[in-house]
Amino acid sequence: MPVNDEVIILVDKHNNIIGDIPRRLMDFGKDYHRVTYILVFNSTGNLIVQKRTDNKAFCPGYYGVTTGGVVEKGESYIESAHRELQEELGFDAPLESQGGFLTEGEGFRIWGKIYTCHYDPSIQGKLELQPKEVASVHEMSIDDILKNPDNLLFTPDSLDALRHYANKLTQAKPNDPL
Repeated sequence: MPVNDEVIILVDKHNNIIGDIPRRLMDFGKDYHRVTYILVFNSTGNLIVQKRTDNKAFCPGYYGVTTGGVVEKGESYIESAHRELQEELGFDAPLESQGGFLTEGEGFRIWGKIYTCHYDPSIQGKLELQPKEVASVHEMSIDDILKNPDNLLFTPDSLDALRHYANKLTQAKPNDPL
């Protein structure tokens, strides 16, 4: 196996670990796996959205509403989330769990865990984008993403993560902790 080949945790339809597999051998449309989704908010309350590079295997050139990625063998969700945040945007921050969800679609079967964090360049410094994965970043409001007036192409799994987060917000009572 090549040294740089990720080994991904496989789970069943109930999110129980059943094994692992090198990324190059995985059937993403058939195999359930775990993914982290980090909603990165800036000081104005907007999300930092990534435009994916054109060489990505899944949804090349689309906008990813979240930072994140597959949970690798030996990692917890939270460890994966911190690693992905550092790899893709070049900073780390305290992460707040927003719960998990199942999402399935063409080319993916995912048990995801959603986290939120805040990015402040005066604290974390300038973003350092991962060139092989992130072409650019953009600031967008949750409302603009969900209404999508510009008909942008968003990765369906990250958009589903945002919908789960937004639903949680609308269902919370005023004094309920998220």
